[in-house]
Amino acid sequence: MSDKHLVEAAFKLTEALDRVADTSLPGNLAQIVKLHSRLAVGSALIPIPGADIAAATANIWTMYVRINKESKLPFSENVMKSIGTGMATNLGTGVIGALAAALLLKLIPIWGTAGGIALMGATIYAVTLASGIIYMNAIAKLLKKKDVSEISDNDLKEAVGKETSDKRAVKDLIKDVKKNAKKEDYQPEE
Repeated sequence: MSDKHLVEAAFKLTEALDRVADTSLPGNLAQIVKLHSRLAVGSALIPIPGADIAAATANIWTMYVRINKESKLPFSENVMKSIGTGMATNLGTGVIGALAAALLLKLIPIWGTAGGIALMGATIYAVTLASGIIYMNAIAKLLKKKDVSEISDNDLKEAVGKETSDKRAVKDLIKDVKKNAKKEDYQPEE
């Protein structure tokens, strides 16, 4: 068997796999973000103040880990936790009023609790979806500058920090996500 034929076959397979990845990866990543956004709504059902936010933050960490695995990115789980916490904190400041209102409403039996759960669910959904969008944007910008093997955990933290530093843009993204949340094929406006 000739090495030339082996290399040619491997090259052809790689090209075919690239075409499959090119067509399926964006959809797979979008589905991961959408699934975790929907799962985040469930954390609003947790009756213990603070535990609901902790569950939503853990959901965001898990979403980042799944995005990394799907994209074959080598970032550590510890950096995901750090980024997830930072992202939830940064995005949470943009929706602090809604979260505070939801927490207060949850304390009022029956109708207040239902209203608080609905408000918190919608808010956490939007924050999770925005977190996924911001995270993928940060990675995309990094990969335009460096090869994945050259990117450190610190580079990723800095890139996410840059993506969340424009508070107005983050707030507008969350607002856009909330406004368009009912669209099944949500795409952020450019």
